[in-house]
Amino acid sequence: MKKKLVASLAAAMVLGIAGTSFAATNPFTDVPAKHWSYDAVTKLANAGIVDGYGDGTFKGDKVISRYEMAQIVAKAMAHSDKATAEQKASIDKLSVEFASELEGLNVRVTKLEKNSSTVKVTGEARLRYENYDADVDGSNDLQLRTRINLDGQINDQWSYYGRLQSFNNLRGENDDNTVTMDNAYVKGNLLGTTATIGRFDYFENTGLMIDSTLNGVNLEVGNVLKANVFYGKDNNDDAFGLTDRLTVTGAALNYATSKATNLNGGYYQFENKDNATYFGTDGDKRKVWEAGFKTKLNSNFGLTGSYGQSDADTEDKAYYTQIDYKGADKSKVGSYGAWVNYRNLEANAAPKTTFDGAYTTYGQEYGAKGYEVGFNYTPVLNTVIRVKYADLKATADSAPTDKTKFIQAQAEFFF
Repeated sequence: MKKKLVASLAAAMVLGIAGTSFAATNPFTDVPAKHWSYDAVTKLANAGIVDGYGDGTFKGDKVISRYEMAQIVAKAMAHSDKATAEQKASIDKLSVEFASELEGLNVRVTKLEKNSSTVKVTGEARLRYENYDADVDGSNDLQLRTRINLDGQINDQWSYYGRLQSFNNLRGENDDNTVTMDNAYVKGNLLGTTATIGRFDYFENTGLMIDSTLNGVNLEVGNVLKANVFYGKDNNDDAFGLTDRLTVTGAALNYATSKATNLNGGYYQFENKDNATYFGTDGDKRKVWEAGFKTKLNSNFGLTGSYGQSDADTEDKAYYTQIDYKGADKSKVGSYGAWVNYRNLEANAAPKTTFDGAYTTYGQEYGAKGYEVGFNYTPVLNTVIRVKYADLKATADSAPTDKTKFIQAQAEFFF
């Protein structure tokens, strides 16, 4: 490989790493200022990524060995903390290509780098404002949620994920600043399934019926037809708007009929093993099922619909349909989207739905039906702004007749 070609490749990888903070002093007598590679070679040399020979020359036309190329890659890796995502990807590919040579350069340091890279730390912060048009507790909130994500590779079969989470009420009301580990699980291959064991989010299908956190186990199989079964105890104590943590058993299916369309369904049982009359005359168990679909109508529009029902005596149905237009992408500045949906969530149907402002200010016991409109936008990299408005009224005949208007505005930051 010609050295001048290597310099070109290295420049493409690490020019942004070296940056302009290094003095533009050319250490090589055989690279004149007017040469096409002068700027790249000078920056790389000053960054310590390429070396010359003892006589002060670069010898850019000299063929180099794989070992010499590995030295350049190793030095690029040492500066990768200053690289962009694209540059890091290029460096990663080269590190795989020259893995054996890199190992030979410094076995101890290479192994240390491998160990230190097994844990990946990312984070997100969400600043959210919510308002109901009624003077009740929680009707006017300003809250900051912070999450720190920890991804660790145990081996080639198993991984670990943990998530630290805190909520801060920026109005200073009932705010204890507690940090919790709201996700902590291992995931890997178990008897031909993908097993998740520990505390994890369980968001089934479109989230109409379930969007919560489970302490338990989930087993998933399939590709085009995916199936998962799960068992455990819900980590939240407000399923169905009640007050205890319930034992959950369930199964869900997702079938991709095409690249554009997915069909889904699920069956779940919620049980209070300590209270035989927890659900009143329905006893200690409540069973729930759902079916739905999600399809891409064209490159810009999507359509989602779902229906669910429980075995409660009354107020047992839930359904919604939503049309989406495009959508904000945190990695694409200027991207945006909008949506509109109609939903009907009766009081005893959904254990814990994904919709914010799902019910009226009178609570889940009265249910809610109405429409929602929303908009999202990415103004700068890794920042998404979302705004939504919902107009709702109760489904139960015994509820107050007043409507509820719900407004939510938030900014999400990813790092």
